[in-house]
Amino acid sequence: MQKGIYGKDYTMTWTKGKCSKAMLALLLASYMVSNCATPIIANTNTRNAVVKERVTYSEDALRRMTNPVLQHYTVQKQELWQMSSNTRLVILANEENMKNNRLKEVVQLVNSEFMDKEIGANKSTPLAMIYAPRDAISTSDILVTVDRKNPISEETVSEEAYKIEIDENGVRLTGASETAVLYGLRTIQQLMIANDGLVYGTIVDYPDMKERRIHVDCGRKYISKNWFIRLIREMSYMKMNALQMHFSENLGFRIECETDPAIVSKDGYLTKQEVREIIAEANKYGVKIIPSFDSPGHVDQILKAHPEFGQVSNTGEHYKSGLDITNPKAVEYIRSLYSEYMDLFEGCTDFHIGGDEYMEFDRPPFTTQYQSVLNEYAKKTYGEGYTWKDAVAGYINDLAEFVHERGFTPRIWNDGIYYGESYAPQKIKMHDYIGIDFWSQMSWNPSIAKLQTFVDKGHDTIYNINASFFYYVLRNDKPTDGREQHSFDNLNADKKIFEEFTPGKFQSNTVDDNSAFIKGASLGIWCDNPNLVDEEVIMDDIHDEMRALASKSWNTQSNANYTFEQFKESYTKLGNVAGYEKGTKLPYSGEVILADDLGKVTLRYVTEDGKSIKNDAVKYGKIGENFEFNADAIYGYRLLSEQSVQGIYQKEEAVYTFVYELYCDKTQLRKEIEQPLLTEHYIRETISDYTNAYTQAKIVYEKENSTQLEVDQALQTLLKAKEKAIHLDFYPLYVEAMYPLTNEGYISGYEEYLNAVEKGRAALKDQALTVDDMRACFDEIVAAKGKLMKPDGNIPTVKATDAYYSSGVYPADKYSYEKMLDHDPSTKTWFNADQTKDKTIQFVFPNVVKMSQIKIEQPKDCGEDIIEGADVEVSLDGQQWTKVGDLNNVLDKTITFEGTNVKYVQIRLTKDKKKWYQIQDIYFTFEQIQEDNTLRDLIQEAENLDYLTKDIDYVSELVDKLIAAQKAYIHKEEDTQKVEDDLRKAMQALQASGVLDFTELNELIAYAEKIDLSNYTNTEEFAEALKAAKECAINARSQREITAAKNQLKNAIDTLEEKEETPVDKKVLEEKLCEAKALDATKYTKESYQVLEKAIKEAEGVLHDQDATQEDVNRQVLNLKAAIDALEVIDVKPIDPIKPSEPTDPMDNETTEIPNTADRSNLGIWIDLLGVSTIVLRCEYAKRKYKR
Repeated sequence: MQKGIYGKDYTMTWTKGKCSKAMLALLLASYMVSNCATPIIANTNTRNAVVKERVTYSEDALRRMTNPVLQHYTVQKQELWQMSSNTRLVILANEENMKNNRLKEVVQLVNSEFMDKEIGANKSTPLAMIYAPRDAISTSDILVTVDRKNPISEETVSEEAYKIEIDENGVRLTGASETAVLYGLRTIQQLMIANDGLVYGTIVDYPDMKERRIHVDCGRKYISKNWFIRLIREMSYMKMNALQMHFSENLGFRIECETDPAIVSKDGYLTKQEVREIIAEANKYGVKIIPSFDSPGHVDQILKAHPEFGQVSNTGEHYKSGLDITNPKAVEYIRSLYSEYMDLFEGCTDFHIGGDEYMEFDRPPFTTQYQSVLNEYAKKTYGEGYTWKDAVAGYINDLAEFVHERGFTPRIWNDGIYYGESYAPQKIKMHDYIGIDFWSQMSWNPSIAKLQTFVDKGHDTIYNINASFFYYVLRNDKPTDGREQHSFDNLNADKKIFEEFTPGKFQSNTVDDNSAFIKGASLGIWCDNPNLVDEEVIMDDIHDEMRALASKSWNTQSNANYTFEQFKESYTKLGNVAGYEKGTKLPYSGEVILADDLGKVTLRYVTEDGKSIKNDAVKYGKIGENFEFNADAIYGYRLLSEQSVQGIYQKEEAVYTFVYELYCDKTQLRKEIEQPLLTEHYIRETISDYTNAYTQAKIVYEKENSTQLEVDQALQTLLKAKEKAIHLDFYPLYVEAMYPLTNEGYISGYEEYLNAVEKGRAALKDQALTVDDMRACFDEIVAAKGKLMKPDGNIPTVKATDAYYSSGVYPADKYSYEKMLDHDPSTKTWFNADQTKDKTIQFVFPNVVKMSQIKIEQPKDCGEDIIEGADVEVSLDGQQWTKVGDLNNVLDKTITFEGTNVKYVQIRLTKDKKKWYQIQDIYFTFEQIQEDNTLRDLIQEAENLDYLTKDIDYVSELVDKLIAAQKAYIHKEEDTQKVEDDLRKAMQALQASGVLDFTELNELIAYAEKIDLSNYTNTEEFAEALKAAKECAINARSQREITAAKNQLKNAIDTLEEKEETPVDKKVLEEKLCEAKALDATKYTKESYQVLEKAIKEAEGVLHDQDATQEDVNRQVLNLKAAIDALEVIDVKPIDPIKPSEPTDPMDNETTEIPNTADRSNLGIWIDLLGVSTIVLRCEYAKRKYKR
């Protein structure tokens, strides 16, 4: 740890190699002297901003350097103010500002953004942030303050207005609110990016439209927390201020619910904690969150859990797509949900309650099943004269009041109230505090209330969400005009918004742009087809249109002096907001401190040779306070010097240097390289990315000078590819889950089928998936597929560009589409719009038919409504159309053509005519095509084969053919003979392959385990081969693997090399033999000498044996020695001629016995030992090594 005070430059030291501490210190000191920073002194005006040479900037050019385009930029002098290394963000020191935590947060946020974008002379080093009086500001400073009392401009009363003054005294920013200061700082930021400075003059800026919003359908599609945070930041960068989270829809409910968890979508939802984090981020960035929970319509997801709460019909059945507003329990239930989410979104100011698209009020089933029920309810609840319109309006009005009482301003869509005001208008008076989102006039239904109706009814808060400009949709069908299926409703929507949109251009309604009731505009993101693309595609798709709306809603005259190309060039240069990438955390910019007590410490980060590897970190603190800073962990480097520094803040600057060395950690990558997947055990199309990634990762791993970035990228790519790999054991589920059926007009079961498919896909990602679990998911998909229901018969459904005529008509469906198909000459379909080129009437058959004739009859009394011109076209896929005939002012037309497989028929108008059009009847002549289920049945058979004990090479081949067959099946390919034949052959090959044969491998393993490795030198390869063979015996799934392991082991055995033996030394044996042979046999007992003779004989045999080992020789030496030692000498008694007559000693009377040579008590032991040794010797001598 270092300690220091002002005036010293502290360099950490360490011991490494032969580097001299003194030399290193000198080197670093020289580096720091050449890069020393100027001390910050609080009360001085001596620090100067950088001023470029004089250039000429037009005010128009300056205004369009930012997005949104500025309202006013008045140039006073053609000089450029730039940020210097001494630039500070100064909050004007007054009581209000110093207590304003939000203002401090704004300054810190933008400072962090400056760091992230490396704006200014200090790049990623934060600007000093201080509280100071006006007279302490230098020419290089940016002074900010909030002034709520004095108007920013006489042109606006907006709380988002701000003013920036730039001259030789520096930059002074005044905002009407903290958010206004944020927007002003964003303008400074963008001008620094676009122009590297601010031209001397005055900027006055404010929004023309109060609310600039983006609506996100996160009910149908799961949208992640990080995606929302990313959007919030991007919106703030462009001064957009409202985000609407539409979390409940027909296809999903996607926020955690404690009141009723059963309604929450299982395939993804936001937790309440995540929602709170989104709200917190929005508050930080000046974006208000508007929760959107629609009812009584758009509640399919909720009604799945509670079908009893669906609107009851006159037959007692419950509607699956609309809440029963006549049932108090249903209303109470839905309100309990609203209460829960009002608690969650506490602090937000608005709540969108929907109210739209409850039912199609002009057609069945509403007119035939539900209208009478609602009429009766309205009469009973409100009194005589009230109708179903009041029942619907009353529900919305009461719910709005319920929300309003909790402190929220309610909002609704425009199409739920004031329906059919020209006849029997609603009597319920709507609360005037309800905001209206006007999205569509719905031209196909003239009963939808016009914009003026809302104005006349006293609604003074209306938002322009013109679907013709602002709707982005994940569609169920691909547009035919060149747009993607995920797109806005127009080609080049960004250009259309920039050039054509004005505040008064509502959908099919145009009013004065300055109308007081216009409170904002909004993009609308709708996820009708939620799985079409992922959320990142949505973000990319709305990128340009968001910028166009941001500018046109802030400054409605953005396009007055600029072309769209100029506008796009400007915003492209600005790029994205700091911290745009998902999950990014902005750098910490420090605290705002008082100028008079400002102390400064600079931390530098260098390598051993003094090279800077990270921008200097400048720390500020109160003079006299202690500080302690830890060295940063720098990616790809390892700290060599001390970990921390400490000291006391002084008036003068102190500088500390942390020293690092390059370091690359390959631990995780090594683990993956050493434990690769057995690629042949995986489905080929899922393992190819892994194979490539593994090859590249191994190259990086083996390269000595790989950087940490290379290692981490290689590891990340490898792991990502590894996650995609699916084991062959799971192929039945993989085929069904990854290649599901498309919706072919099923009337029921398809949603449940998709749920089972999604569950299967999730299971495939589970690393702990077992074959049993896989089979359970597979069976669930198959069961759901079996419950898919198509319409009875082969009656086509009808879609048309224009709606049918229903306004003022009784019954409302008198001229409905179905009348074309009833073959009743007294009925007809009457379309409620003029004949226009490329309008279509489309008929979709549930199944493919072989069609040969189409007859079209128009009413004899249709008069001028006769179709002027049209082509009649047929199609198998709805994409490629074939013309088979036409209509040209002919009442009856029969079109005959060669029998053709058809699923779609359409009448496409080819001429414009200012008259409506009518069709009486259409007759189709066709043959039913018997569905061929051969391929389907073959696929089912292949998915249910017994494959777990089969050769995996055959399984892999089967899976390839099965996938090809499944693709052909789901795409309804006509010619499937080849894929059928290929799949059938693969199935036959698998079934004929038999079970795996491990016999030879196991025998070889058993033999190898008996080999005494002490006799061999090169055993490493053998040990590895034996280990691999044992693993193969357990894990092998193909005969090829078994054969390869067996051959590898056999080769390793064959290449074992015997150790070189030391020459046998027989000299001692020879000497011992000579010694034994030299003995006089007559001196020893017969028995003991016979033992010696036997030992001599054995020893001579070994002596002359060329294969005898040293051990054999040594043993014979011991045997000879033992035999010699065991010899018994013959005891010969001497003859004494003088025999005394009497003993002279008492001992002479004792009996003296000569040893009995037949006594084997001693000799026997030696003989036995010699015998044992001889046996052992013979066994060893006869033993020979066996090696294959």
